[in-house]
Amino acid sequence: MKQIETIIETLIINGSLTEQPGLFYGKTGIAVFLFHYARHTGNTVFQEYAMTLIEAIQKQITNTTPTRYDVGIAGIGAGFEYFLQNGFIEAEGSDFFEDFDDRMYRAVMHEPYSGFSLEGSITGWGRYFIYRLQGTGHKHKKLNDALMFIANLLTKKIKLNKVTEKERPDVYRFLLDLTAIPEFKEIFSKPLLQCKAWDSISKPDIRKIFPYMHPLQRLLACQRYFNMDLTNGQEWEKWEEADNNALTDMGLLKGWATEGMLYLTRFHNLDVSWIKLI
Repeated sequence: MKQIETIIETLIINGSLTEQPGLFYGKTGIAVFLFHYARHTGNTVFQEYAMTLIEAIQKQITNTTPTRYDVGIAGIGAGFEYFLQNGFIEAEGSDFFEDFDDRMYRAVMHEPYSGFSLEGSITGWGRYFIYRLQGTGHKHKKLNDALMFIANLLTKKIKLNKVTEKERPDVYRFLLDLTAIPEFKEIFSKPLLQCKAWDSISKPDIRKIFPYMHPLQRLLACQRYFNMDLTNGQEWEKWEEADNNALTDMGLLKGWATEGMLYLTRFHNLDVSWIKLI
């Protein structure tokens, strides 16, 4: 793991230079770390810089910005809702998310999807709506309808055995988080049980599951979604030694912001719930 001084310097220098606005590789992911670090240190300079990034993100979003979770609207919107829920920002009026919600609703109802992965397809769209319904969008029927549409679609695909091995962890995570919302719990508990019966879910292999994640992110994801106790010092050090990843991106997936969040989690007991963002 990189030294925190190196992480901060790299993100401050490169944050505004990073063209990608998204959560996994760009400005939104950087802002996640900077807000947490500002709260941890009490230094408002980092908070102010995160707000500067948010302003830049809002200016970058256009009608051609993709809806993908990793680089587009779904991840950016989930990140903004995360900021609100954690008290990092305040919504400027009730229509703060109006454009996001409309764009994502149209995507679900009218745009084609190419599978069920988190990064670029329908469970990523679903994660956006989960964040919204758990936060400031909880009274919006349109958001509820979009999430219900996604969940019903996945239920049919699970029943028909149309979910690939690679997609199964993302589908399982989606349904587990979905059923944490009371109005969805009873309706979708059965497909969640079907997911839990998959071999890759009932007997998860930490070396293979969530292959797109940083090894230590995978450690935290397995702890959150499979109730594995993997974050004791010995386990963490073993997986830290196994990580030979050369960081090239700035964001929240295998990027410099990842290193910062892992530092806060490892040494300052940051709530692991941030892992739900990836």
